[in-house]
Amino acid sequence: MHVSSIRRRGKEHGYKMSILEKLLNQKDGQADIGRQGDLAKREQTSLSDNGLYPAVCLQAAREEKYFRKFRRNEIYNQILEHVSKEDGDKYLNIINQRGGFDAEEWNNFADNDLYGKPERAVFSINGKNRKLSPTTVRYAKVLQDIMGLFDVKNISSVAEIGVGYGGEGRILTSHLGIEKYFLFDLPEVLELAGKYLGKYETIKDKFVFVDGTNIRENDQTYDLAISNYAFSELIRAVQDVYLNQVIKKAKRGYITWNAMSHDKLDGYGVEELLEIIPGAHTIPEEPLTAPKNCIIIWGD
Repeated sequence: MHVSSIRRRGKEHGYKMSILEKLLNQKDGQADIGRQGDLAKREQTSLSDNGLYPAVCLQAAREEKYFRKFRRNEIYNQILEHVSKEDGDKYLNIINQRGGFDAEEWNNFADNDLYGKPERAVFSINGKNRKLSPTTVRYAKVLQDIMGLFDVKNISSVAEIGVGYGGEGRILTSHLGIEKYFLFDLPEVLELAGKYLGKYETIKDKFVFVDGTNIRENDQTYDLAISNYAFSELIRAVQDVYLNQVIKKAKRGYITWNAMSHDKLDGYGVEELLEIIPGAHTIPEEPLTAPKNCIIIWGD
């Protein structure tokens, strides 16, 4: 996205231009160093690759005062941390209907909220009130889905396409004992995820960060590939890269799909993906958060 477009959109959102100017590090319209320059020159690859969201991620990764509360940033919340309390209750109800998690497990999930100062809500869990980010409750529900669909004893390597700050990865890795967790995303997003996940000493070395703008052909395989909406929000050319280099190399898969790229960009439709991914089929998204949503799975 061109620098002028990033600046314009920042002004439209009331964003502090001093921060964006510092991040973009421009002189006479030309980027001069590192990832700031890459951000300014990069063509849009997804709905979240809009200039503003990557810039906010980079800001939070590099400046502690912004990292402390990045999960409340209004631009960041357009992409992540926008699950409502109402939807959080729906996720929790499904979790409980299936048997739930015990207090120790919920203590582990709550550790997701130690950093970034997310907006938390009060949930009644196992007879006690807990304050949690509704997004964290959603991540716990995804974990429970995966535990119900697959033999998790055989999952030691995971690839996640679109990782946010690494919250789902932290929950899956800590709960399932994953040995290697590969995170694919924009470089600015990965820098923030690296800072966040680096806070968790017992698991931080299990994560491998892969620049989603520069995926190279390789022999890596995965026991599980997951994506919470992000894959379905990519342009088709980038989806093709992930299909060939990640998804088709995964024995199992769990992709929460929405129609945003298909409707707004040139992304694949769900029926096309079912033909491309061997053994893939759909299950309902529960709760349904948009009319066309579903979950694409394989290897179950």
